[in-house]
Order: sequence, then structure tokens, then C-alpha cells
Amino acid sequence: MTTVKTARGHWPTALIFDLDGTLVDSAPDIAAAVQRALADHDIAIDSAEIRDYIGDGAARLIERVLAARDIVADSAALAGYVDDFNAHYHAAPASHTQCYPGAREMLAQARARGHRLGICTNKPQPVAERVLAELGLAAQIDVLIGAGTYALKPDPAPLLACLSALDADRNTTLYIGDMAVDRDVARAAGLPVVLVSFGYAHADVSEFAPEAVLHHWHDWPDVCQRLADARTAEGL
Repeated sequence: MTTVKTARGHWPTALIFDLDGTLVDSAPDIAAAVQRALADHDIAIDSAEIRDYIGDGAARLIERVLAARDIVADSAALAGYVDDFNAHYHAAPASHTQCYPGAREMLAQARARGHRLGICTNKPQPVAERVLAELGLAAQIDVLIGAGTYALKPDPAPLLACLSALDADRNTTLYIGDMAVDRDVARAAGLPVVLVSFGYAHADVSEFAPEAVLHHWHDWPDVCQRLADARTAEGL
């Protein structure tokens, strides 16, 4: 990874990532858990369709799936569906989940350069920890903030908690995600944001007005350098 320098030294010094759709493609395992949960209720759904509903946590995922089937569920019924999904997903969260091409190398190189690395995800904390462990990424990450303690993104609380745990400054930290919710949480926390184009967004992520769009992790040094150059030009 290219060392990025600006007139005021190294930038960024800390990187905080979303997980699903950004560093890892977890859709196959999420889809399998949804299918198993709904099969318990005699509801069938294609795995490819489920990918379109991922984002904003398990409850919103299940709500979208049910809405696509014109199934109206009250709060108690919805909670039951979500509990069933969680049971299946927690049992096998990384059987088919893979890192996106170049992500593993990017993390290793960033850590070798001295960057502080964090993850802020709406995936439940224990599941996120297991995914990182099973993919061999846990040693690369300094701080992981998953769902369970703070409100879900786009509430800025989990991202701010990650920033604090990294002992990082807003002015030298960059957030990287794949959806509008990641843009929203970054803005709420006062961080610049890069969005990847290969994640789970259902639109051209450039429409969300991030500071930059990343099309492949191998392009990360160039994207980061352009952002640093822009900061220098603005006198930041």
C-alpha cells in the first residue's frame, strides 16, 4: 500500500470499515439462514432475491422479505421470524462468506503501515467476531463494534464508540462502507466516507455523494492518495 502523505503529515491514520458488503461478501450465509428460517413457516424464497434485501440489520431484512411476499406480521410475529433467522445464522455465519478480492491484502498492508483499523457493523457482535475469526481477519482489526450495545447505524453512537476505542481523531480517520446508511452514519459522526461499488447498495453509490467511490480493493492506494491530495489542496 502506498504511504499517503499530505502537507500535515500522514493521512488517514485510522480506517473504520463496514463489514458486510464492504470487506466480506456474507450474502450466501445470510440467504441460507433466511431460507431455513422461513422454511420453518412454509415460506419459500430464492437466495438471489434475498441479496436485494440485505442492510440495516436483521429485523429490516426480514421485514423486506415478508413484504415482498405480501405477508403482514405484527411485532410479535416479526420478532419470531427474526429469532428464527438469528438462530440459523448464528449457527453457521461463515460457511460460504468470503473476503472481497484484495480486501485481505489491503488490511495487512494498512496495518503494516501503522494504520489503526476498526470495524463498525450492524451485525451482532458475537457473529461479527466469529466471522472475522473464521476468515482469519481478527488479528488485523484493532477494534470491532457490532450490534448489541449501541443503536444501529445510521445512529452515530457505534461509529463514535469505534473512533474513541481507536483513540483516533475525526480529522485523520476515514470511514468505508457500501450503502446509503454508511454515508449517513459517517456524516452524522463527522467523518469523510468512501463507498465501495461492489457491495449491497441497490443504486449507483456515487448518487450518495461520498468523498470517493472504490471499485476494487486493489485500487485503494490511488483512491486514498486522491483524497489526501484534495485535503492538501483545501488546506486541511
